[in-house]
Formats: sequence, C-alpha cells, structure tokens
Amino acid sequence: DPKKISELDSIVELLANPATVKFIHSPSEDLEVFDRWLGVLPEPLFDTQRALAALGRGFGLGYRAMVETYTGEIISKEETTSDWLRRPLSTQQLSYAALDVTYLRKIGQQLYDTCADKGRLEWIFEDTRRLGVGGRGPAAKFRSAWKLTDTQQQILNALIDWRESEARRLDRPRSWLLPDKVMVALAKRRPTHLAQLGTVDGLHDSVIRKRGDQILDTIDRSSSLSATLPPAWAPPLTVDERSWAARLSEVVKQRAVELDVAPEVLCATKDVERFIQAFVSQQALPPELLGWRETAITHQLERKLSDLIARSSAP
Repeated sequence: DPKKISELDSIVELLANPATVKFIHSPSEDLEVFDRWLGVLPEPLFDTQRALAALGRGFGLGYRAMVETYTGEIISKEETTSDWLRRPLSTQQLSYAALDVTYLRKIGQQLYDTCADKGRLEWIFEDTRRLGVGGRGPAAKFRSAWKLTDTQQQILNALIDWRESEARRLDRPRSWLLPDKVMVALAKRRPTHLAQLGTVDGLHDSVIRKRGDQILDTIDRSSSLSATLPPAWAPPLTVDERSWAARLSEVVKQRAVELDVAPEVLCATKDVERFIQAFVSQQALPPELLGWRETAITHQLERKLSDLIARSSAP
C-alpha cells in the first residue's frame, strides 16, 4: 500500500538509477502515478507489453494473458471491481496487487534477453522514452482545432499542457480550471492583459485572480514560438491523401510480415495520416516515425508516397 510508505528517497533513487532497468507492463497509468506521487519517472523503462508486440507475440496483450502464456497460471479477476480507495486494504486486495508484479521480473527478463538477441531492445527503450505523462490524449478532443491559424494552434497546445500540469498538481478536473471552449476562445483572442481575460465568457473570476498571470504568460510564450513549429493539428485528409493512406497501409502490412510484428508496431493508422500530411506540407515528420522506425518503415513510406504523388501529377 503506497499510502503507508513514508520514506520515499530510496524509491526515487531506484526509479532514477540509469543502471537499473525497470520492468512495467503497459506503463501509461503507472507513469501518471509515479509523476504525481514522487515527481519522477522510471528510467530506463522496459515495457513488457511493447516487447511482446515487438517480438510478434501479440499486440496490446494484457498482463493476465502474458502470465498465462508464459507460465500457464491464471490470475483471478475477482478484486478488479473492489473498492481500492477504502483503507485498510483487504488481504485479498494485497494478494491481488502482489500478483500484479509476481511474474513480471522473470517474464520481463526473458523478453528483455530475446529483444536483445533480435536487436530490438532499442525499439522498446526508444518508444517508452516517448511515453512521458499526459501525451496527446487531452489534445485529441479538440477535433476542430485544425481550423485555427498556426499561431492559435500553438497557443491552444500550450494551454492544454499548462492545464494538464495544473490539474494534476491541484488534483482537480481539467474543466474546473479552464473549460475546453474557454481554451479555444483564449487561443483565438490572444489576450495580453488581465482585464481582457475578464471578457472571455466562461472564464471564472477566481481563476483570473489566482492564475491569470500564468495564463497570459503561457499565451505570450507560445505566440513567440509559433513561427518555428509545425501546426499542432492538421486538417482532414483530402480525397487523394485518403487513397494514398490506403496504399501506404499496405506497405506497412507487408513490412510487418517481413519483420514478424503487428503492423501497429511499425506505424499506426493515425501515424500514416500524420506522415502524409507532414510529407506533403514539407513539415518535420512525426517523432513516432523517426529513430529505429526510419530504417524499419519510414524510408519505404517516403519512397512509396513520392511515387504516388508523382503518378497523380503526371499528365
């Protein structure tokens, strides 16, 4: 029970120790807990779920399925719906929590060694380094943000990051700080004074008093950076681009067969679309398609898309 742990320095030291690899299965939620509880993220981090996918042993495989596959043991689901906020935790809950890591070290070491033998260890480390906390989850809700100008998009993106950080720090809902529609209004208006914040419908006076300066500073800093950054949101694909996306997805599938991995490991559908938009607009490619993926799939996608564009332009 982490609430009973008072001495945290040793845990922080372990998580930050670069000489100790940390095994976690599907760590996104764990990272949020570590960040909020300890203010540190584990490094280096080996995600056993990603390792399974990189070895062609199932995409998005859950912990229970992994344990059953590697040990034959079946972990009960009985405690998944119990009240984990109530204290003290029951003996059954403590046992269930322990089982969540009991098999992880042994299976994780097997996967680690196999990835090392196949030259795919860096695949895992590189992808987990990009996980961080928060990600693009909150930003994905703003589906019409592509209609904003580039500068407005950068402001909105910065406000999303600020709101996410503040909401975690204060342990409050995002909308309690800034509702989504207020964020869009701020991005469009680009206020520079506290008095101007008061004219934004839905922005509460208490937020202006306590955090108005932070909001204005976030808007100002993101406005000055916008010229050097690509748009945070892209418009929907055109008819031609949708056709190209289908062809590129076939390239991904074929390459996945060659490497014996799930296609999603190489390039998810959303990343194919982002790749096309970046390539056509001559913007920087998505970071998810750099690193180890450059030789694994990105160069093939570049050649194929160049050919498709050339054919569509031919008389």
